[in-house]
Amino acid sequence: MKTINRFTVLTLLSISFLSCSNDSNDNESSDSDLDGLTNATEARLGTDPNNPDTDGDGILDGTEDFNKNGSTDAGETNPLLKDTDGDNVKDGTEDYNHNGIKDDNELDPLDSDSNNDGINDGNEDNDNDGLLNSTESNSDTSPYDNDTDHDGVNDGDEDSDNDGVKDSDEQHNGTNSGDSDSDDDGISDGDEDSDGDGVSDGGESQNGTDGTNPDSDGDGVNDGDEDSDGDGVSDGDEDANGTDGTNPDSDGDGENDGDEDNDGDGQPDGN
Repeated sequence: MKTINRFTVLTLLSISFLSCSNDSNDNESSDSDLDGLTNATEARLGTDPNNPDTDGDGILDGTEDFNKNGSTDAGETNPLLKDTDGDNVKDGTEDYNHNGIKDDNELDPLDSDSNNDGINDGNEDNDNDGLLNSTESNSDTSPYDNDTDHDGVNDGDEDSDNDGVKDSDEQHNGTNSGDSDSDDDGISDGDEDSDGDGVSDGGESQNGTDGTNPDSDGDGVNDGDEDSDGDGVSDGDEDANGTDGTNPDSDGDGENDGDEDNDGDGQPDGN
């Protein structure tokens, strides 16, 4: 029988101990998702050690747990809640530079009424672009800049989800400017006709009429029966034809839309 001397046994035990010790130290110090919190701290906090922003609010978990002690303390946003103060504005929208500190001119992610005016932060329009802060949060525009992408178009006039309805009109209609099919019925928000006036919501947005009121100007004529550009084609028919209800010559060919024959039946569209 082969014997193992005492030195060999001690050496093997020493290696085993050091290996276990190193594993323990790795568990305590490793930060798999590089969010500023060790995996062990994330385990205590309940956050995902493989996702740097567990709640998807735009702020790193390690910034939300500012003192990195594995619990949500006073003065810290909750890394497990996208909207800590419940005002319908994401923490990462309120703390727009994502530094975990309320800076001057930022909304407070820990106070649903940051300016104490009695109005919930989500129902305010900080930058006067026609969009409530809650809507800006959904469309990822800034409530501190009325032209977030600096393209010369006011945020309210943008169409963030490309459904043919301006963001401000989606807000008015009660649809989601961050989702092209808000009710998940398979029909784009722009193709819906919310008020049943014969003009799609996208057409109403283009024409400047109200997608929730079949007679926007209150003149007794249904929006679909109006002829906003005076080209002889009703707004409802222009919407169906794919022409512009605000431009009498939609394709710029020098011929009035009413004189075009889009379906080739020998009759001008105005008829």
